Amino acid sequence: MAGEDSSAPKRKRPMGLKARSSKKANAVTSAGAQEVADFADETTATVMLRGDDTNEIDELEGIFTSALEALGESEDERALTLLRGTVHESDRLLRLHDTNGEGELEPRFFYIYGSALFSLAEASQDIKDRGVYLELAVHRLEQAREKMGDGVEARVWIALAKVKLEIAAEAASDVDAAVQALDQAVQAFGANNEAAQVLEAADLVLSLADSQRLPVCASARLIAWGMAQARRLLQTQADSDECRCILAHALWLQASAMINDDDEISDTLVFAKLLTEAVNVLEKTESSDGLVLRGEIEINLGNAQDEELEMEQWYTKAVASFRRAQEMGELPEQFVQFIDDFENESDSDESDE
Repeated sequence: MAGEDSSAPKRKRPMGLKARSSKKANAVTSAGAQEVADFADETTATVMLRGDDTNEIDELEGIFTSALEALGESEDERALTLLRGTVHESDRLLRLHDTNGEGELEPRFFYIYGSALFSLAEASQDIKDRGVYLELAVHRLEQAREKMGDGVEARVWIALAKVKLEIAAEAASDVDAAVQALDQAVQAFGANNEAAQVLEAADLVLSLADSQRLPVCASARLIAWGMAQARRLLQTQADSDECRCILAHALWLQASAMINDDDEISDTLVFAKLLTEAVNVLEKTESSDGLVLRGEIEINLGNAQDEELEMEQWYTKAVASFRRAQEMGELPEQFVQFIDDFENESDSDESDE
């Protein structure tokens, strides 16, 4: 590279963005989930509604909420039991309602039904089952949306966006329908608690864009959406560390798209500009996640340098960021190893002088 002494020993550069992302799992699903059994008849109904004077939809929602709590606690078998029960009871209530010719079921019922189907799709390891669950989930959530008329709740738009994003990832297709649902959700949030919910949605789309499950153009659109939301919210949430981290993540992903399969950067000036902005955005971060992200970005800025001195300066900054993160808790092993390798090599260089 320009500016280097070809006779001097070269420091081994750590893994770059492209290499790092290639080591990620190709799917974002519930770890360790068992294959979902058929729930089409009553012999598989592991959860039954009491059927007394209680509101059955309230009870159904309680079962589904318990399933989500079990998923959050990695109790996969219990979660699957509750999800299967939610779907089975939803189907039973719908058939009973149709048979009796009663009035319309409320939109909340279809939201619960569709959301439970989506959670089953995420838990399933069978590709065919996943596809069936996702299509059914869209159908039920669209019914919830239609029944709400002009006042569609934000949670329904978010649920539709999640399902449509997963369908796009499964088919490696575009994300137009999902982005439209996300835009509708942002409008529906309004002023109350908007920031937290929009940032959660932005984090979701950036995680999918980083998963390598979508075409490049689809990932780029999600990155742009997440970046736009973070920039907008920073105007009123300047002290939000989460907002800064999401914007930096989006800038980082945009830069990573400029690295080809040979680990070469298509435009080093734009690459450096994006990552430098990301580092600046994280300048005041005080969170462990923010510091680790800043350290990773500083490593990649170091990798992009032609001059050995500039490369080492960025690596030194990365070590400082990782050290601060380490003081707050456990540091991922690859960064502990980076610190050890860099400092050991620095000590070796000094002893050779």
